[in-house]
Amino acid sequence: MLYAQGRETDLEPGPLRTFGVTRRGDTMRIVWYFDARDETRAFTISYTLTGVAVAYDDVVDVNLKVWGDQWAEPLHRLVAVENAPARILRGWGKPVWVRGDVELTGRRATLRAVSVPARQFVELRTLLPRSAFTSTGGMKVRRGRALDRIVAEELADAARYQRDRDRIDDWKSHPLRTLGVLAALALLPALAVIGLVYALFGRERRTDYDREYEQEPPTDTAPALVPALLRQGGEAGSFEFTATLFDLIRRGAYKAEHTTTERSIWGGLRSETVADLELSAGDEQELAPWEQPVAKIVDAVLDGESERLSRFRDEIEDERASMSTRFESFKGAVGSEVQRRGWFRSVGALALVAALVLFALTGAVLGWLALDGWRTVYPRFSDVVLVSLAGCLLFGAAFLFATLLFARKVWRRRTKAGQLEAERWDAFRRYLTDFPRLQDAPPATLELWERYLVYGIAFGIAERVLQGAQLPMPEALHEASTIYWISPGGDLGSGATSLSIGDLASGFGSALAPPNSGGSGGGGGFSGGGGGGGGGGGGGFG
Repeated sequence: MLYAQGRETDLEPGPLRTFGVTRRGDTMRIVWYFDARDETRAFTISYTLTGVAVAYDDVVDVNLKVWGDQWAEPLHRLVAVENAPARILRGWGKPVWVRGDVELTGRRATLRAVSVPARQFVELRTLLPRSAFTSTGGMKVRRGRALDRIVAEELADAARYQRDRDRIDDWKSHPLRTLGVLAALALLPALAVIGLVYALFGRERRTDYDREYEQEPPTDTAPALVPALLRQGGEAGSFEFTATLFDLIRRGAYKAEHTTTERSIWGGLRSETVADLELSAGDEQELAPWEQPVAKIVDAVLDGESERLSRFRDEIEDERASMSTRFESFKGAVGSEVQRRGWFRSVGALALVAALVLFALTGAVLGWLALDGWRTVYPRFSDVVLVSLAGCLLFGAAFLFATLLFARKVWRRRTKAGQLEAERWDAFRRYLTDFPRLQDAPPATLELWERYLVYGIAFGIAERVLQGAQLPMPEALHEASTIYWISPGGDLGSGATSLSIGDLASGFGSALAPPNSGGSGGGGGFSGGGGGGGGGGGGGFG
């Protein structure tokens, strides 16, 4: 069935049995109109191409693109046949990474390709003897002999493909070595940046302070602020909250009386008597901004009456939403005061951010360059290297970002005055930690004993201070204290068991957590007395 020449080339219904041709730059659109419903139709399209063949002195080079790269869908199977006026000397399918083969049988070349990806062109290139043509009409003419040169080009192209394939296969066959190289590329540059930033901006300056112990709190810095000084920032939490509460009791803002509480143990099978404190309102005082939220929480629990300290967690959990808001206010006030005091210099953060941006941008550019020319059937080794380098740089950027978030001591340094005060507080923390072995020099006043406990709570070593206070603390002072409740002459196994401050602080943290957090952890404080330390393949065409 022949089709008549028409004008329509829009992709819309048109006159049946007509076709239209439109040139669009370097491309041509051919549209034909037919009638078919629920059937398969076969069409034979014939046209003449000029300028495709290139005539040299010895051969005619025919390089025909039999499948274009404009198709957005993959092709399951492609067959192209070329019939020549003479025996075909050589033939290749291109590009070499497409799965398929070329068969030469005299004057015929048959190209077969399978699983052609979307937007992947396929070419059939053949060489014919120049003597087979009496005319070069419709050909491009080039002087010189080209057979050996073209064959060498195709062999070199195939060799490059094979080298790429062998290198990629070598990477795959040695996964540990490959992972080691990638890990080194991902980590070493980032670690070098981190090390340089730490050396220039994070390492603390030396001072003349050389004492091992401070036997009294070295300054009047509030217990809620000292942990942030020692760990170079961070968010306040349950230990700071508990220390502030006990400091308010010590100063008389709340009254505390010794009492005992029965507590179930062993799943309710037994009970034990626990030394406890009964809290009630005390003297009205002017409170610091970070102490005010703590007072609001305590006042809400007391509600004008008195309550045992062991019951505080349950009372707070009953009003978790409002209590957690006040706890957040406490943490925010501590952070604001720490910032106001100007203990730290964070210039190193700017250097880390600059390196992070450089790593991320370079990785993104390399990744774009690789993916822009990526061959889905069998990628080039150079593209694989670019993708690997991009991934390593992006991982390095993520590592630098994690350092910004979780490793303040790399990029933050204390001021000279801040470093001296931190060293003194660290010496005092060391003294409290070693306090049970220092019974030859116990404090002489009740105020100092109580300050020991308050700062011990802030450092997370309250139980250590209580343990050390059992023997050397005079009984008269113990009886007068509002925050000590252990027996100075007995041991932990006799009489009432002391209420664990560690459990108390943990309970506060859990109870003060926002409702949607499931009541898990309040965070903050030092754990265990911290504070002084660091914080598709297949063969191609042949």
